[in-house]
Amino acid sequence: MTEFRDLSCLLDPQSVAIVGASPKAGWPARLWANLQHVRYPGKVYPVNPNYETMWGVKCYRSLEALPEVVDHAVIIIPADRVIDLLRQSPRVPFRSATVYSGGFGEGGDPEGLRRREFLRAYAREKNVRFCGPNCMGLVSTRSRAMLFPDQRMADIREGELAIVSQSGGLLGSLVRAAQSWGLGFSYLVTSGNEADAELADYLHHFLNDERTRVVGAFVEGVRDGEKFLAVAQEALKLGKPIIALKVGRSEKAGAAALAHTGALAGNDRVFDAVCAQNGIVRVRNLDELLNSAELFLNLNHLPPGKKTAFVTFSGGLKGLLSDLAEDAEVELSQLKPATEAELHKLLGVGSSVGNPLDTGWGGLSSQETYLKCVHLLLDDPEVDLLALQEEVPQNDIRPDKQSNLRALAEISKTSPEPFAMFSMVAQSINDYALQFKQTCRLPFLQGAENMVQAMKRLAMFGEAMRAYRQEKVRVAAGPLSARVREKLAGKKILSEWEACQVMNECGVPACAARPAANFFEAARFGEEIGYPVAVKVVAAGVTHKSELGGVKLNLSTPQEVEKACKEIEAAFQAHNPGASIEGFLVQEMVRGGVETIIGTDNDPQFGPVVMFGLGGTAVELYRDVTFRMAPVSPAEAAKMIRSIKGYPLLAGFRGAPPMDEQTLCRAVVAVSELAAAGKDLIQSIDINPFICLPHGGKAVDAVIVTRAGAERK
Repeated sequence: MTEFRDLSCLLDPQSVAIVGASPKAGWPARLWANLQHVRYPGKVYPVNPNYETMWGVKCYRSLEALPEVVDHAVIIIPADRVIDLLRQSPRVPFRSATVYSGGFGEGGDPEGLRRREFLRAYAREKNVRFCGPNCMGLVSTRSRAMLFPDQRMADIREGELAIVSQSGGLLGSLVRAAQSWGLGFSYLVTSGNEADAELADYLHHFLNDERTRVVGAFVEGVRDGEKFLAVAQEALKLGKPIIALKVGRSEKAGAAALAHTGALAGNDRVFDAVCAQNGIVRVRNLDELLNSAELFLNLNHLPPGKKTAFVTFSGGLKGLLSDLAEDAEVELSQLKPATEAELHKLLGVGSSVGNPLDTGWGGLSSQETYLKCVHLLLDDPEVDLLALQEEVPQNDIRPDKQSNLRALAEISKTSPEPFAMFSMVAQSINDYALQFKQTCRLPFLQGAENMVQAMKRLAMFGEAMRAYRQEKVRVAAGPLSARVREKLAGKKILSEWEACQVMNECGVPACAARPAANFFEAARFGEEIGYPVAVKVVAAGVTHKSELGGVKLNLSTPQEVEKACKEIEAAFQAHNPGASIEGFLVQEMVRGGVETIIGTDNDPQFGPVVMFGLGGTAVELYRDVTFRMAPVSPAEAAKMIRSIKGYPLLAGFRGAPPMDEQTLCRAVVAVSELAAAGKDLIQSIDINPFICLPHGGKAVDAVIVTRAGAERK
């Protein structure tokens, strides 16, 4: 069972010491001012050996001189002095602490890394908790612990949103914007370098806090993938969304990786897979984070499905929404003919019936007509969630608009389908608007594109929640057979022949093949397999054979096989002077079908991931691939297959027969199970191509790189 750090003293301290307190302007003075401003109820002790009093209270020479062991020490002194402070203390004078200073290995310097490791070891040995180092502190609105050195944040509203950010400065800007929207917070944390308490620990604490309904995270990296996955599952269990903004989309260095999957995965694609499978609401920017938080905080319940409808008063916006929905791959509701007929009768000339629905003057001029349109859409079984073009009132000039919104707020209390309001563009929120929002309790989203993205993510989270509740047993992979473990053990890279044997053993169909030591054997095996055949080079360390001229296709006679073998050997020696090949692999030719790629990679944070996409030589060019954590269920494998842009080729494009999707699903599942069961031995698997046929399918080329091989490289 995953263990999380207890952060109760860290996040809700009943007493605070400010180490490095100074009457001069700066972070210590701001922290003191903020604590006084919010009327922090606990004791606050300034600590500085150079002062007898400070800010009108006694100042203590050291932590040991304090009259009590404090819940939380705010440590704002240089990094080397932090270590001296901890080493020289004969007892542990605090239960938790925030270390604000940098110099703990941010740039990889050896001395800083040693300081960071000292903090980590101290936390373990003394059973205390650290926030940071290199951070801007934290806020708990419940305990009024305003330990963030920015006086612009001193008037934070208490609310149901908690955010942890691995960036301090970014959190300050985000919170100021959220305050202008009227959003309130339970906790705010800048986690910094996370020498002790880390991202998953904060998320765990937030999720188990009764006041917190929605959790946000700004992520630069995940230190413990297993804990992060556990907390994601915990969020689904509790029905609380985690909204994550992760930066760093660059891929792993080294495009010439041993296997395509490792080159294509990258940390960002793996993080995407983690989010997709575990219901994490991943957003692309800060505006999307705020809009998603606004939506989740003001919803009565989750949608029953993913089909979305929009209502506008503008033909131009109707067209824009159609484009935005297509770009975001939002599933638009196809209204029932009976619904459209009623809307036509209701709205008449000047309206544009459909989805998006432009009500025209009929909806603008009559509340009765407008609300009937809303009811018709909500009653349509094809509509699971609804977005309505409405702005937050900034004044009392349009009482008709306010009346509409109050009526919608009443409808939302009993509607089985949730709905949200949205403005065409982002709008300012004044005090009048804030007061209206608080009484109306509807989600007001800012800007059409932000709304479309937020609705998409709401639908995805609802789907993840339904899947979690319906899934009785989590997918698990059985153990590897002794024969497969024997083939993997001690190897660095399995030859294509060895990899195909493993594939067959694990239930992945592979084309008939025989390894040949020379020209004569190759010609004989071609006769035995049945022409036409393919011939490939077998040589140590060679994985991308076609680039070296190491593959010859559609060979129909023994003479063609012999000629192909000689050309392959010559091409190999031209690229590798003085080297010799081990032999040749003779394979049946698989004709027709669609080339796909199935692969896995053993991610250092999250473990095995499985990839599926269109295959062949252009896979790294088009990158039409998708990832999931391994192993996957047949249902998840089917989702992967249908999610790629090239799926129409598999479904039967322009009169071509559809491919055997069930065989393809079984192959994806089998490869994912192999990767999960062999995670201690396997670094990556590449089957490229797996040719999917109208009936069946076969692995044509396969590479398995063991963990020993990856470490060697």
